[in-house]
Order: sequence, then structure tokens, then C-alpha cells
Amino acid sequence: MKSIGSIIKENLVLFLAVAAALASMTAVPPSSAYAGYINMPVLAILFCLMVVIGGVRESGVFSAVLARLLLRLGTMRQLAAVLVFACFFVSMWVTNDVALLTFVPFSLMALPKVASEEQMALVIVLQTLAANLGSMCTPVGNPQNLYLYFYYAMDLPSFLTLLLPYTLVSFLLLTLSLFRLPGTPIPISVRLA
Repeated sequence: MKSIGSIIKENLVLFLAVAAALASMTAVPPSSAYAGYINMPVLAILFCLMVVIGGVRESGVFSAVLARLLLRLGTMRQLAAVLVFACFFVSMWVTNDVALLTFVPFSLMALPKVASEEQMALVIVLQTLAANLGSMCTPVGNPQNLYLYFYYAMDLPSFLTLLLPYTLVSFLLLTLSLFRLPGTPIPISVRLA
């Protein structure tokens, strides 16, 4: 039987979340109003998005895509651009968190074959930025957008008109950032492996 200490150690994030929730209850004591804080449509949409992406990841689709990508891409910079812009565009439709949970492991499979540790770190930082910047464009891009979209009863064209200029500037800045990575060719042995 496991000790309480080992259970806490194995589930540290869960334990800290529960501790923070209990601590926050001292500031806002529990009441029947707590039930009104839960936004079920937003939670349902997020849950569905995570289930779909989890299923796609478990099906092995990403390994097959990686093999094809390595055959078609010629340089390290091209591979990084695909990985970064995949986060940017996918985060617009499946939330920034889900995009990162999907593509960072994919990057960790692909990059050790062609990149140094420093280059891998840069690509993952750019992916994180891309997911957060791309997600601001659509209502389902991040939970905050979804909440604001429902709360203010906005229509989609108004929402896109408001955020599209910022998204385009972000895209340009990410593109420029990719030039920090080398344009070195991906070795043929790696592409065929």
C-alpha cells in the first residue's frame, strides 16, 4: 500500500490544485452561488475538443504524418516552420492548450533527429507563442475567448474583425523569428529512417 506522501508526490499538480481551491474558499466562502459559476457549454466544448485530439493522437496518425513530413521537407527551418505554424493555425480551432499538447510531443519526436538542443528549445518556445497568438483569433481558440464570446453575445464576423489585425501581425513576427533557425538540409538518412 502506498503512503500518503508517495501519492501526493505522484499527483503533485492535482494536490496543488485542490490546495489552491481550498485556500480560495477562505476568500469566497462556499454558498449556493458556486453552482452558477460553472459554465457548462464552455466546459462541454473544451471536453469534446480534447477527446477528439486525444483520439487522433492515440490512433498513430501523427507518426505517419511525421514520416511523410521528413520525406518532403528539405531543411531544418522548413520543419520548424511546419511545427510552429501547425500550432498557430490548429490553436484557432481546438484551443491553444490542446494544440500544444498535440504538437509539442510531435516536435519532441521529430526534432532530436535533425536539431541541436538549443534549436529544439527555440522551436518549442515558438510553438508556445504560436499557439497563444493564433488562438486569439477565434472564439474557440482559448477558454477566455469562448467565455467572452458567449458573455457579450458577439457574432463571429465582429469577433474576427476585432482580432484579425493582431493575428496577422503575430503571424508576421513568428515568420521573422524562424530565421533564427539554420537552413541546414535534413540528412537523407534521417528522412528515410
